[in-house]
Amino acid sequence: MRNARTAACLAALLACAGFACASGPRPKELLALEHMRTDPTLSDTDRQAFDLLAAADALLLRSEIDWDHHDRAATRRDALMGQIKMKTALAMIQRQRAADRAAQLGAEQAIANDEYADLTDRLAVVHEQVALLERFQAATTTATRERQALSSQLAAERQRADALDGLRHAELALRAAETVDAATYAKAKDTAAASMLQQAHKDFDAGHWDAVLTGSALAKMEAEQALEIARPSYEAASTALTSRARDRALEGDATAISTLRTRLERDGDLQRLVLVLEGLFVPKRSVLTPDEAKVLDPVKDLLAKYPTYPIQIAAFPGEQSPSDGYTALSLARANAVYWALVSRGIDPKRLSIDVRGAATPATRSQDARVELSVLYHIAP
Repeated sequence: MRNARTAACLAALLACAGFACASGPRPKELLALEHMRTDPTLSDTDRQAFDLLAAADALLLRSEIDWDHHDRAATRRDALMGQIKMKTALAMIQRQRAADRAAQLGAEQAIANDEYADLTDRLAVVHEQVALLERFQAATTTATRERQALSSQLAAERQRADALDGLRHAELALRAAETVDAATYAKAKDTAAASMLQQAHKDFDAGHWDAVLTGSALAKMEAEQALEIARPSYEAASTALTSRARDRALEGDATAISTLRTRLERDGDLQRLVLVLEGLFVPKRSVLTPDEAKVLDPVKDLLAKYPTYPIQIAAFPGEQSPSDGYTALSLARANAVYWALVSRGIDPKRLSIDVRGAATPATRSQDARVELSVLYHIAP
Protein backbone atom coordinates (compact mmCIF):
# COMPACT_ATOMS: atom_id res chain seq x y z
CA MET A 1 0.00 0.00 0.00
CA ARG A 2 2.82 2.33 0.88
CA ASN A 3 4.54 1.55 -2.43
CA ALA A 4 1.32 2.34 -4.31
CA ARG A 5 1.00 5.73 -2.56
CA THR A 6 4.67 6.49 -3.29
CA ALA A 7 4.25 5.61 -6.96
CA ALA A 8 1.08 7.76 -7.19
CA CYS A 9 2.86 10.74 -5.61
CA LEU A 10 5.82 10.29 -7.93
CA ALA A 11 3.57 10.13 -11.00
CA ALA A 12 1.69 13.27 -9.92
CA LEU A 13 4.89 15.21 -9.33
CA LEU A 14 6.38 14.08 -12.63
CA ALA A 15 3.20 15.10 -14.46
CA CYS A 16 3.23 18.45 -12.73
CA ALA A 17 6.92 18.98 -13.49
CA GLY A 18 6.37 18.21 -17.18
CA PHE A 19 3.97 21.17 -17.59
CA ALA A 20 3.96 24.26 -15.35
CA CYS A 21 4.81 23.41 -11.71
CA ALA A 22 8.28 24.98 -11.97
CA SER A 23 9.79 27.69 -14.09
CA GLY A 24 12.96 27.60 -16.12
CA PRO A 25 14.86 24.55 -17.34
CA ARG A 26 14.96 21.60 -14.95
CA PRO A 27 18.41 20.66 -13.57
CA LYS A 28 20.22 18.03 -15.59
CA GLU A 29 20.73 15.93 -12.42
CA LEU A 30 16.95 15.70 -11.92
CA LEU A 31 16.36 14.91 -15.59
CA ALA A 32 19.06 12.21 -15.44
CA LEU A 33 17.47 10.62 -12.34
CA GLU A 34 13.99 10.62 -13.93
CA HIS A 35 15.40 9.06 -17.08
CA MET A 36 17.39 6.48 -15.08
CA ARG A 37 14.21 5.49 -13.21
CA THR A 38 12.73 4.32 -16.53
CA ASP A 39 15.65 1.95 -17.17
CA PRO A 40 14.13 -1.39 -18.29
CA THR A 41 16.84 -3.17 -16.28
CA LEU A 42 14.82 -2.27 -13.15
CA SER A 43 11.99 -4.67 -14.01
CA ASP A 44 9.92 -6.33 -11.30
CA THR A 45 11.73 -9.61 -11.91
CA ASP A 46 15.08 -8.04 -11.04
CA ARG A 47 14.33 -6.11 -7.85
CA GLN A 48 16.97 -7.69 -5.65
CA ALA A 49 18.00 -4.13 -4.71
CA PHE A 50 14.47 -3.20 -3.56
CA ASP A 51 15.59 -1.08 -0.59
CA LEU A 52 17.97 0.98 -2.74
CA LEU A 53 15.29 1.48 -5.39
CA ALA A 54 12.79 2.58 -2.73
CA ALA A 55 15.37 5.04 -1.38
CA ALA A 56 16.02 6.35 -4.90
CA ASP A 57 12.25 6.83 -5.43
CA ALA A 58 12.04 8.75 -2.18
CA LEU A 59 14.94 10.99 -3.24
CA LEU A 60 13.29 11.56 -6.62
CA LEU A 61 10.08 12.65 -4.82
CA ARG A 62 12.06 14.91 -2.54
CA SER A 63 13.96 16.42 -5.49
CA GLU A 64 10.67 17.17 -7.27
CA ILE A 65 9.34 18.83 -4.12
CA ASP A 66 12.56 20.87 -3.80
CA TRP A 67 12.14 21.95 -7.39
CA ASP A 68 8.54 23.01 -6.78
CA HIS A 69 9.87 25.14 -3.89
CA HIS A 70 12.51 26.66 -6.22
CA ASP A 71 15.37 25.20 -4.15
CA ARG A 72 17.73 24.40 -7.02
CA ALA A 73 20.65 23.35 -4.81
CA ALA A 74 18.51 20.91 -2.84
CA THR A 75 17.01 19.63 -6.08
CA ARG A 76 20.46 18.87 -7.51
CA ARG A 77 21.68 17.38 -4.23
CA ASP A 78 18.71 15.01 -3.87
CA ALA A 79 18.80 14.12 -7.55
CA LEU A 80 22.52 13.27 -7.33
CA MET A 81 21.94 11.16 -4.22
CA GLY A 82 19.07 9.42 -6.03
CA GLN A 83 21.38 8.69 -8.97
CA ILE A 84 23.92 7.14 -6.57
CA LYS A 85 21.22 4.90 -5.06
CA MET A 86 19.91 3.98 -8.51
CA LYS A 87 23.39 3.22 -9.90
CA THR A 88 24.17 1.10 -6.85
CA ALA A 89 20.95 -0.85 -7.41
CA LEU A 90 21.82 -1.32 -11.06
CA ALA A 91 25.30 -2.55 -10.08
CA MET A 92 23.77 -5.08 -7.67
CA ILE A 93 21.39 -6.35 -10.34
CA GLN A 94 24.19 -6.61 -12.91
CA ARG A 95 26.34 -8.41 -10.34
CA GLN A 96 23.54 -10.93 -9.76
CA ARG A 97 23.16 -11.45 -13.49
CA ALA A 98 26.92 -11.94 -13.78
CA ALA A 99 26.71 -14.51 -10.98
CA ASP A 100 23.90 -16.29 -12.83
CA ARG A 101 26.00 -16.30 -16.00
CA ALA A 102 28.98 -17.61 -14.04
CA ALA A 103 26.79 -20.41 -12.68
CA GLN A 104 25.71 -21.29 -16.20
CA LEU A 105 29.32 -21.31 -17.38
CA GLY A 106 30.19 -23.43 -14.35
CA ALA A 107 27.60 -25.98 -15.39
CA GLU A 108 29.03 -26.05 -18.91
CA GLN A 109 32.52 -26.41 -17.45
CA ALA A 110 31.28 -29.31 -15.32
CA ILE A 111 30.12 -31.09 -18.48
CA ALA A 112 33.51 -30.49 -20.09
CA ASN A 113 35.20 -31.74 -16.93
CA ASP A 114 33.12 -34.92 -17.07
CA GLU A 115 34.21 -35.50 -20.64
CA TYR A 116 37.79 -34.78 -19.67
CA ALA A 117 37.51 -37.19 -16.72
CA ASP A 118 36.19 -39.90 -19.05
CA LEU A 119 39.14 -39.48 -21.40
CA THR A 120 41.51 -39.36 -18.41
CA ASP A 121 40.06 -42.62 -17.11
CA ARG A 122 40.61 -44.23 -20.47
CA LEU A 123 44.16 -42.92 -20.50
CA ALA A 124 44.70 -44.24 -16.95
CA VAL A 125 43.55 -47.68 -18.10
CA VAL A 126 46.04 -47.55 -20.93
CA HIS A 127 48.83 -46.51 -18.55
CA GLU A 128 47.88 -49.40 -16.24
CA GLN A 129 48.18 -51.76 -19.18
CA VAL A 130 51.57 -50.29 -19.98
CA ALA A 131 52.68 -50.77 -16.37
CA LEU A 132 51.52 -54.39 -16.37
CA LEU A 133 53.36 -55.06 -19.60
CA GLU A 134 56.50 -53.50 -18.18
CA ARG A 135 56.33 -55.72 -15.10
CA PHE A 136 55.64 -58.74 -17.27
CA GLN A 137 58.65 -57.94 -19.42
CA ALA A 138 60.90 -57.76 -16.32
CA ALA A 139 59.61 -61.18 -15.16
CA THR A 140 60.36 -62.97 -18.47
CA THR A 141 64.00 -62.05 -18.98
CA THR A 142 64.89 -65.67 -19.89
CA ALA A 143 62.70 -65.72 -22.97
CA THR A 144 64.34 -63.43 -25.51
CA ARG A 145 61.72 -63.87 -28.16
CA GLU A 146 58.89 -63.27 -25.74
CA ARG A 147 60.71 -60.24 -24.30
CA GLN A 148 61.01 -58.74 -27.79
CA ALA A 149 57.30 -59.33 -28.41
CA LEU A 150 56.44 -57.68 -25.12
CA SER A 151 58.75 -54.78 -25.90
CA SER A 152 57.01 -54.22 -29.21
CA GLN A 153 53.63 -54.41 -27.52
CA LEU A 154 54.77 -51.93 -24.87
CA ALA A 155 55.90 -49.47 -27.52
CA ALA A 156 52.59 -49.86 -29.30
CA GLU A 157 50.66 -49.16 -26.10
CA ARG A 158 52.73 -46.10 -25.39
CA GLN A 159 52.03 -44.83 -28.88
CA ARG A 160 48.36 -45.59 -28.37
CA ALA A 161 48.36 -43.62 -25.12
CA ASP A 162 50.07 -40.65 -26.80
CA ALA A 163 47.60 -40.88 -29.70
CA LEU A 164 44.66 -40.93 -27.30
CA ASP A 165 46.05 -37.88 -25.48
CA GLY A 166 46.42 -36.07 -28.81
CA LEU A 167 42.79 -36.83 -29.67
CA ARG A 168 41.66 -35.49 -26.28
CA HIS A 169 43.46 -32.16 -26.78
CA ALA A 170 42.12 -31.78 -30.33
CA GLU A 171 38.53 -32.46 -29.18
CA LEU A 172 38.80 -29.87 -26.38
CA ALA A 173 40.13 -27.26 -28.86
CA LEU A 174 37.25 -27.96 -31.25
CA ARG A 175 34.68 -27.59 -28.43
CA ALA A 176 36.24 -24.25 -27.47
CA ALA A 177 35.80 -23.06 -31.08
CA GLU A 178 32.13 -24.06 -30.96
CA THR A 179 31.53 -21.54 -28.13
CA VAL A 180 32.07 -18.66 -30.64
CA ASP A 181 30.13 -20.33 -33.50
CA ALA A 182 33.27 -21.06 -35.51
CA ALA A 183 31.16 -23.15 -37.90
CA THR A 184 29.68 -19.86 -39.13
CA TYR A 185 32.44 -17.26 -38.66
CA ALA A 186 35.48 -19.43 -39.41
CA LYS A 187 33.85 -22.12 -41.50
CA ALA A 188 36.93 -23.19 -43.48
CA LYS A 189 39.11 -23.62 -40.39
CA ASP A 190 36.36 -25.25 -38.36
CA THR A 191 35.49 -27.69 -41.16
CA ALA A 192 39.16 -28.53 -41.66
CA ALA A 193 39.63 -29.18 -37.92
CA ALA A 194 36.55 -31.41 -37.73
CA SER A 195 37.61 -33.35 -40.84
CA MET A 196 41.15 -33.86 -39.53
CA LEU A 197 39.85 -35.01 -36.15
CA GLN A 198 37.46 -37.46 -37.80
CA GLN A 199 40.32 -38.91 -39.87
CA ALA A 200 42.49 -39.12 -36.73
CA HIS A 201 39.79 -41.20 -35.04
CA LYS A 202 39.73 -43.56 -38.04
CA ASP A 203 43.52 -43.87 -37.87
CA PHE A 204 43.24 -44.58 -34.15
CA ASP A 205 40.78 -47.42 -34.77
CA ALA A 206 43.18 -48.79 -37.40
CA GLY A 207 46.15 -48.53 -35.01
CA HIS A 208 48.05 -45.98 -37.11
CA TRP A 209 49.51 -44.14 -34.14
CA ASP A 210 51.88 -41.81 -36.00
CA ALA A 211 49.05 -40.73 -38.29
CA VAL A 212 46.86 -40.12 -35.23
CA LEU A 213 49.49 -37.92 -33.59
CA THR A 214 50.02 -35.91 -36.77
CA GLY A 215 46.30 -35.56 -37.58
CA SER A 216 45.23 -34.64 -34.04
CA ALA A 217 48.01 -32.01 -33.77
CA LEU A 218 46.89 -30.45 -37.07
CA ALA A 219 43.22 -30.59 -35.98
CA LYS A 220 44.08 -28.84 -32.70
CA MET A 221 45.99 -26.11 -34.56
CA GLU A 222 43.11 -25.54 -37.03
CA ALA A 223 40.56 -25.41 -34.16
CA GLU A 224 42.63 -22.85 -32.24
CA GLN A 225 42.93 -20.68 -35.37
CA ALA A 226 39.17 -21.00 -35.94
CA LEU A 227 38.60 -19.79 -32.37
CA GLU A 228 40.77 -16.69 -32.89
CA ILE A 229 39.20 -15.90 -36.28
CA ALA A 230 35.59 -16.40 -35.16
CA ARG A 231 35.71 -14.59 -31.80
CA PRO A 232 35.66 -10.94 -33.15
CA SER A 233 32.91 -11.72 -35.68
CA TYR A 234 30.86 -13.58 -33.08
CA GLU A 235 31.07 -10.66 -30.63
CA ALA A 236 30.31 -8.12 -33.39
CA ALA A 237 27.32 -10.16 -34.57
CA SER A 238 25.93 -10.27 -31.04
CA THR A 239 26.18 -6.47 -30.80
CA ALA A 240 24.74 -5.94 -34.31
CA LEU A 241 21.80 -8.21 -33.54
CA THR A 242 20.89 -6.04 -30.55
CA SER A 243 21.19 -2.83 -32.64
CA ARG A 244 19.06 -4.23 -35.47
CA ALA A 245 16.35 -5.32 -33.06
CA ARG A 246 16.27 -1.84 -31.47
CA ASP A 247 16.08 -0.14 -34.91
CA ARG A 248 13.21 -2.39 -36.01
CA ALA A 249 11.36 -1.70 -32.76
CA LEU A 250 11.77 2.06 -33.31
CA GLU A 251 10.40 1.81 -36.85
CA GLY A 252 7.45 -0.29 -35.69
CA ASP A 253 6.53 2.10 -32.86
CA ALA A 254 6.76 5.11 -35.22
CA THR A 255 4.43 3.61 -37.83
CA ALA A 256 1.93 2.83 -35.07
CA ILE A 257 1.38 6.57 -34.38
CA SER A 258 -1.76 7.49 -36.32
CA THR A 259 -0.96 11.22 -36.53
CA LEU A 260 2.30 10.60 -38.41
CA ARG A 261 3.36 9.63 -41.87
CA THR A 262 6.72 7.84 -41.95
CA ARG A 263 9.26 6.93 -44.58
CA LEU A 264 12.75 5.46 -44.65
CA GLU A 265 15.64 7.09 -46.50
CA ARG A 266 19.08 5.51 -46.82
CA ASP A 267 22.38 7.21 -47.63
CA GLY A 268 25.15 4.60 -47.57
CA ASP A 269 25.10 3.08 -44.10
CA LEU A 270 23.13 6.03 -42.68
CA GLN A 271 19.40 5.43 -42.26
CA ARG A 272 16.81 8.17 -41.77
CA LEU A 273 13.42 7.37 -40.25
CA VAL A 274 11.44 10.48 -41.32
CA LEU A 275 8.41 11.41 -39.17
CA VAL A 276 6.12 13.74 -41.17
CA LEU A 277 3.75 16.05 -39.24
CA GLU A 278 1.18 17.99 -41.29
CA GLY A 279 -1.14 20.84 -40.32
CA LEU A 280 0.98 21.82 -37.33
CA PHE A 281 0.97 25.60 -38.00
CA VAL A 282 -1.53 28.20 -39.09
CA PRO A 283 -0.57 29.53 -42.59
CA LYS A 284 2.25 32.11 -42.47
CA ARG A 285 2.59 31.65 -38.69
CA SER A 286 5.45 30.07 -36.75
CA VAL A 287 3.89 29.96 -33.27
CA LEU A 288 2.49 26.71 -31.92
CA THR A 289 -0.82 26.97 -30.09
CA PRO A 290 -1.39 24.60 -27.16
CA ASP A 291 -3.84 22.54 -29.20
CA GLU A 292 -1.41 22.31 -32.11
CA ALA A 293 1.44 21.37 -29.80
CA LYS A 294 -0.53 18.36 -28.49
CA VAL A 295 0.29 16.62 -31.78
CA LEU A 296 3.89 16.44 -30.52
CA ASP A 297 2.99 14.44 -27.39
CA PRO A 298 3.15 10.97 -29.04
CA VAL A 299 6.33 12.09 -30.84
CA LYS A 300 7.83 13.07 -27.49
CA ASP A 301 6.90 9.65 -26.06
CA LEU A 302 8.54 7.89 -29.02
CA LEU A 303 11.77 9.91 -28.74
CA ALA A 304 11.90 9.42 -24.97
CA LYS A 305 11.51 5.65 -25.41
CA TYR A 306 14.58 5.58 -27.69
CA PRO A 307 16.89 8.16 -26.04
CA THR A 308 20.12 7.41 -27.95
CA TYR A 309 19.00 8.44 -31.44
CA PRO A 310 19.83 11.96 -32.75
CA ILE A 311 17.02 13.91 -34.48
CA GLN A 312 17.07 16.55 -37.25
CA ILE A 313 14.13 18.97 -37.55
CA ALA A 314 13.13 20.57 -40.87
CA ALA A 315 10.05 22.67 -41.68
CA PHE A 316 8.54 23.09 -45.17
CA PRO A 317 5.90 25.88 -45.27
CA GLY A 318 4.60 24.87 -48.70
CA GLU A 319 3.64 28.51 -49.30
CA GLN A 320 4.56 30.92 -52.06
CA SER A 321 6.90 33.58 -50.67
CA PRO A 322 10.26 35.19 -51.48
CA SER A 323 13.30 33.00 -50.90
CA ASP A 324 14.46 34.90 -47.79
CA GLY A 325 10.97 34.89 -46.26
CA TYR A 326 10.54 31.22 -47.04
CA THR A 327 13.81 30.33 -45.32
CA ALA A 328 13.06 32.51 -42.29
CA LEU A 329 9.58 31.00 -41.84
CA SER A 330 10.98 27.47 -42.21
CA LEU A 331 13.65 28.06 -39.59
CA ALA A 332 11.18 29.76 -37.24
CA ARG A 333 8.81 26.79 -37.42
CA ALA A 334 11.67 24.30 -36.97
CA ASN A 335 12.81 26.26 -33.91
CA ALA A 336 9.27 26.26 -32.51
CA VAL A 337 9.14 22.46 -32.76
CA TYR A 338 12.66 22.25 -31.29
CA TRP A 339 11.66 24.20 -28.16
CA ALA A 340 8.34 22.38 -27.87
CA LEU A 341 10.21 19.06 -27.69
CA VAL A 342 12.80 20.42 -25.26
CA SER A 343 10.02 21.72 -22.99
CA ARG A 344 8.60 18.17 -22.98
CA GLY A 345 11.84 16.72 -21.62
CA ILE A 346 13.74 15.77 -24.80
CA ASP A 347 17.50 16.33 -24.40
CA PRO A 348 18.41 19.36 -26.58
CA LYS A 349 21.77 17.75 -27.42
CA ARG A 350 19.87 15.17 -29.48
CA LEU A 351 18.12 17.82 -31.59
CA SER A 352 19.41 19.87 -34.52
CA ILE A 353 17.82 22.07 -37.19
CA ASP A 354 18.16 20.78 -40.75
CA VAL A 355 18.50 23.97 -42.86
CA ARG A 356 19.04 22.08 -46.11
CA GLY A 357 15.39 21.18 -46.54
CA ALA A 358 14.21 24.66 -45.61
CA ALA A 359 16.28 26.30 -48.34
CA THR A 360 15.20 24.15 -51.30
CA PRO A 361 12.89 26.07 -53.67
CA ALA A 362 11.50 22.83 -55.11
CA THR A 363 9.79 22.07 -51.80
CA ARG A 364 7.51 25.12 -52.08
CA SER A 365 5.06 23.18 -54.22
CA GLN A 366 4.63 20.50 -51.56
CA ASP A 367 2.23 20.54 -48.62
CA ALA A 368 3.14 22.44 -45.48
CA ARG A 369 4.75 20.03 -43.02
CA VAL A 370 7.42 19.48 -40.40
CA GLU A 371 9.79 16.52 -40.74
CA LEU A 372 11.71 14.92 -37.87
CA SER A 373 14.51 12.67 -39.13
CA VAL A 374 15.67 10.04 -36.65
CA LEU A 375 19.23 9.07 -37.63
CA TYR A 376 20.99 5.76 -37.14
CA HIS A 377 23.60 3.61 -38.83
CA ILE A 378 22.60 0.36 -40.44
CA ALA A 379 24.40 -2.50 -38.72
CA PRO A 380 26.40 -4.67 -41.15
